[in-house]
Amino acid sequence: MKANRWTALVLALFVLHILADQSQAAASYTIQDLGVDDAEKASGPNLSGQAAVREGLGSVRSSRISPGALPVPTTDSLGLLPNLDHVTANAVNDSGTIVGSANGKTAVRPVIWTNTGGLQDLGTLPGDNAGVAFGINNLGAVVGYSGGSQGTHAFLWTAKDGMQSLGALLVGESSKAFGVSDNGMVVGSSGSPMGTHAVLWSVGNMQDLGTLPGDTTSEALAVNNQGTVVGYSKGAAGERAFVWTPQSGMQVLDPLPGNLSLSRAVGINDGGAVVGDSLSFDGPRAVLWNAQGKAQDLNVLVTVPPGMIMSHAVGINSKGQILVLTRNEMDAHSHHEGFNRVFLLTLAGP
Repeated sequence: MKANRWTALVLALFVLHILADQSQAAASYTIQDLGVDDAEKASGPNLSGQAAVREGLGSVRSSRISPGALPVPTTDSLGLLPNLDHVTANAVNDSGTIVGSANGKTAVRPVIWTNTGGLQDLGTLPGDNAGVAFGINNLGAVVGYSGGSQGTHAFLWTAKDGMQSLGALLVGESSKAFGVSDNGMVVGSSGSPMGTHAVLWSVGNMQDLGTLPGDTTSEALAVNNQGTVVGYSKGAAGERAFVWTPQSGMQVLDPLPGNLSLSRAVGINDGGAVVGDSLSFDGPRAVLWNAQGKAQDLNVLVTVPPGMIMSHAVGINSKGQILVLTRNEMDAHSHHEGFNRVFLLTLAGP
């Protein structure tokens, strides 16, 4: 009798495991085209589904795109700064504020854009003459790097305190900051005696996150409010996506089954879902890693328009909406700029 009960329990657990896997595999998304035909770069989405997009086959331009009522999105141009010829949008927060860089033939400046104030130069650290803003949180804190003859220096900028240096692992080494959480944790990279390493700045302290085993360099690209960090680690075999937590340290995020061992994680939400890309023999594929670290090809979870391949997932918000760059295999320009369309994915209802 005991053996029969044990067998029944094992069978029940097995069935529950299968049902959980099927439920997970059955997750699907609705898809909205944000009306961009020649995107080079995109970031977001924020809680409103807005994206910051740099586009341009003929002339380069950056915009904030709002999904609005289907099927027509709303586009707000970021404009230009005097004597600079184009702007690259790098991040957007929930209020719709965008940060990036304004570029010219001899200058690159970190910039911030708001709907009311337009485009503004954030300046640089003392002694520097250039910079790029890469991340912004929902309190308006901006991170990036300032550069000059002495290299690049990670910065944190706020409206109250202006631009402050975040330092580096070793005096005189370069550093860059790429992401900032709403509670002030900053991630990026810094030169060190061992090579460029992913770093976390938190409560005034800087922590070397190391690399995956066998690798030599790494960069941290995003951090959520729980302090979980994602990015990539690089060695002789190429790049591998990672997730880092204070409890477990740096762990590899496996690529899609059957893919090359090349991947990169670029975004994470507070639920622990991670997005990025995994390299297949046919090129990169947009990937969602769930909170358990299982990789899923977004091209399978979404009904993609004919000829389209979602190649890079660039961000995920707390609603689970994902922003993706999509390659149009039937477009003659697809190998010129690399990407053509920007799609917003939203979890379908039950």
